[in-house]
Amino acid sequence: MFKPKLDLKFLRRKPAEIFGLDVGSSAIKAVQIREAEGEHTLGALGIVTLPPDTIAEGSIKDPVTVSGAIKEAVQRAGLTTPNAVISICGRELIIKKVQIPAMPAKELHDAVHLEAEHHIPFAIDEVFIDYHPVAESGGTLDLILVAVKKSKVMEYITVVEDAGLNALIVDVDSFALSNQFELNAPDTSEEAVALIDIGASIMKTNVMRAGASIFARDIPFGGNQYTQAIAQRLGVPFEQAEAAKLGRDPDVEWESLLPAVEEVSHELSLEVQRTFDYFASTAESERIGKILLSGGCCQVPGLNEYLASNWGIPVELARPFERIAVPDEHVETVTAAGPSLAVAVGLGLRRPGDKAS
Repeated sequence: MFKPKLDLKFLRRKPAEIFGLDVGSSAIKAVQIREAEGEHTLGALGIVTLPPDTIAEGSIKDPVTVSGAIKEAVQRAGLTTPNAVISICGRELIIKKVQIPAMPAKELHDAVHLEAEHHIPFAIDEVFIDYHPVAESGGTLDLILVAVKKSKVMEYITVVEDAGLNALIVDVDSFALSNQFELNAPDTSEEAVALIDIGASIMKTNVMRAGASIFARDIPFGGNQYTQAIAQRLGVPFEQAEAAKLGRDPDVEWESLLPAVEEVSHELSLEVQRTFDYFASTAESERIGKILLSGGCCQVPGLNEYLASNWGIPVELARPFERIAVPDEHVETVTAAGPSLAVAVGLGLRRPGDKAS
């Protein structure tokens, strides 16, 4: 199992408890998953909505508001541990599949860092680098290379620390998706499955096969495009358009939104198709057999059916709590939030020292 972790050496001793903290563009989500005898249970859950543009395309624009929302989410969840797992996404994150000559494991670290200089548009000393071998054939090793600017990582760690917490593990959104997928929908077949999380401003994709990530990419496209199109069509504020988008405004008939929604859905479909085409160009005869949608935007009525029709591939909604017991006090929130909690659940499943497991 690939559990990428930028090895920042924050952990000094094993903490008693840890929780997932999804610092997203539209909301902060704190999720604690407890495990006992192989069974998983939702231990704590807190969600706080962020004002528009507080975080845009993965960049924190208003750190004071974000830190305050983190504090509130942790308080709502009733969490007492300060130990959090966070994740990042966006423009300053590079995820690429690269090939290098096969070599002994002890030589791999230096070789990957040398190879990374050819693929990263930043100075090598400005980034954290991680990698995972995917396959070896004919003396060639395929790797997933992950690099992120140190300044971006520190941007997120700072708001977490300002909220009085410790960021023990820094993950990547698209790989957090794979963590929850492997628990809730384990699939050892050779058919590739695309996990697509459509957030407010960034769409994260992760193609899995036989329990391993073989391709990942972030796309600067998300649910805000729907909201802005609806706001423009109806001449209403962003917040009201957001409610209408999710079918929660009783004063707005869904049929009146269809032209705007369908136009954005078409654009979204094209963006993902370009990503699939790029994946196909790097994966020889690989074919995606199924798509699992998550993120708040996937709750747009009819979106999964529209995309399935366009792509000719089965599209399902992710069920991040499929194999996680949910106490009665959290059932209503989990039911309402649904697939939007996929990244947070994936982070909540992380444990210190689990990267190599």
